[in-house]
Amino acid sequence: MNAIKVETTIDEAVARAIPALRPLLGRHVELIALDAASTPAPEHKLTVDELLASRIKLPPGVGPLSLEDMERAIAEGAADVR
Repeated sequence: MNAIKVETTIDEAVARAIPALRPLLGRHVELIALDAASTPAPEHKLTVDELLASRIKLPPGVGPLSLEDMERAIAEGAADVR
């Protein structure tokens, strides 16, 4: 990752170029810029099950959930609301 660090005083020209810095007008600041490299594309698209499995952290002792388990729980929850 590339980084650039600059110390400067925010003047009118800088505030015009980067409006988010306007509240700092007249102040001496240290600016750090990092390159925002895009993340590499995954080798293959995730299935719904793979996506959910990678995001859900189950408590110890609880077995894995299938898509059918989740759909059933959603349907049961919706039935309770009525």
